[in-house]
Parts: sequence; C-alpha cells; structure tokens
Amino acid sequence: MPTEQGETGRPTLADDVFVAPNAEVIGDVTMASRSSLWFSGVLRANGAPIVLGVGTDIQDNCLVDSEPGRPCRLGDYTSLGHGAAVHASTIDAHVLVAMNATVMSGCTVGTGSIIAANATVPPDTVVPPRSLVIGDQGRIARQVTDDEYARIELTSNHYMELARQYREALRKP
Repeated sequence: MPTEQGETGRPTLADDVFVAPNAEVIGDVTMASRSSLWFSGVLRANGAPIVLGVGTDIQDNCLVDSEPGRPCRLGDYTSLGHGAAVHASTIDAHVLVAMNATVMSGCTVGTGSIIAANATVPPDTVVPPRSLVIGDQGRIARQVTDDEYARIELTSNHYMELARQYREALRKP
C-alpha cells in the first residue's frame, strides 16, 4: 500500500481502511473508517486536501485529485465505479459515480445522486440531491428512484464487506 508525502502533507488513514497493494495515496489525504481504495486507484492531493467519508469506496482504476485552493471531498457511503474520475469537487453522501464517469473541477453533487456510466459533469456544475445525470454534457435526466437509491446503499455495503475480507486475507502469512 504505497502512501507518500506530497506537497500538502501526508496521508491519514483510519485503522480499518483497505488500500490495494498497487493503489497510490499521495499527499494530504484522509480516509475515514471502512473506506477503501481498490486496485490501480489513485488519490492524489495536489495543493489541497482530499477527504473520503465513512464507508466510501474508490474502485479499480479510479482517479481522485484536488488542485490548489480546491479540495476534493467525498461524503459517507459514496461509491466511485471502475475507471471513474473526480477532480477537485464535493460529492455528498450516498452518491454513485458510475463506471468511467468524470466529475470535473469545482462541481457539487447532491446527496443520493447517480452520475451514470460514461457521463461527464462539466466544471462548476451543481447537481441537486437525488439527480440522475447522464451524457457527455452532464444532463439531469430525472430524479433517482427509491429502488436506485437503495442500490447505492447495497453497493456501499458490499464494498465495505469486501474490503474487510481483503484486509484479513492480506494480513495472513
């Protein structure tokens, strides 16, 4: 689990996080309890902090970064699907940023929202709570249904359990 000091400081990781052996945590990054960073994922604080909430999972091949004067915050029980990227934005709790989606700098994504697979949220966009965002211009298609919201919670719970299993397996000789 490579963790490195960056220009903004050192990582601070709760005792029960999971960071895959080939993932990178660089600079002033805080990972709260039961959060996870999966294989080939990168958390890189570039001039401002990155904060992951409780139970937040950053799946394989994701990039989360900050920029000078713009921190990146991901709320509790938020999931970034494989290959997603979030740049210097605030993602509230219980959000799914699906596979290969991109959230550009300065965005705020409200609680319970879904950024669909391959969607791009343009810079400085404000996404209201429980919005489904689609397409390369980040169009709000509709409100997230109760079933979709429940699936966000299931995904988060699944990755917290998976992270626990991986932590235990990697501790064994």
